[in-house]
Amino acid sequence: MSADPARSRNGGRVGEIAWRDVTVAWSRPSRLDDFTDADLALMGSEQVDRFHQLTGDRARAFLAGRSLIRDLVHRVRGRGEVVLDSRCERCGAHHGPPRTDGVSLSVSHADDLVVVAVITRPALLGVDVEAMGASFRRGDLQALFPDSPEPDLAGWTRIEAAVKADGRGLLIDPGTVTLRRRPRSAVPLAWEALVPGRRLPLEVVTLAGPPEHVLSVALG
Repeated sequence: MSADPARSRNGGRVGEIAWRDVTVAWSRPSRLDDFTDADLALMGSEQVDRFHQLTGDRARAFLAGRSLIRDLVHRVRGRGEVVLDSRCERCGAHHGPPRTDGVSLSVSHADDLVVVAVITRPALLGVDVEAMGASFRRGDLQALFPDSPEPDLAGWTRIEAAVKADGRGLLIDPGTVTLRRRPRSAVPLAWEALVPGRRLPLEVVTLAGPPEHVLSVALG
């Protein structure tokens, strides 16, 4: 398979939705059939190294995510190859959230699904998707929220999206994130997320995304 950057790309995309100036798309790793090692190498040698550390479903999900990132960034940015930097800002290893020039982006995985959100300006952006049913374990959430009622599945995706957008990730206790309905919003499922250590709230919305999944996006 050619790695020609000018050829048609769709990243195995099976769905897409827009919210404000954010584009959110999703694909299924099991349907990925047009993304090669040569394609991945064009996104940076560190991406190839990271891929070879993974096996099975995790490796396929990684490839699907990179394919979808390549497609979306190329479309919305409209120029050049998509080279990623996923260096962790704390330890320097290449296991952090992916970054590339000209856009802000975020990635989330759930079972046989990968979701990518992209915006063509500097922004705090986070996306989270969860499968309905078995992937939502109420007992796990109860352990994370010992001093307050645990959120429902949609609330959990809003918190996860906000934590990703903030950038500190696992350093933030999800139980300390406060959600409140966004005042005077025309979007029925629009919220604000108050994250400890951040002066301004993040805007969070739950979107009509992939069937049988709940998807939320945070923006700041």
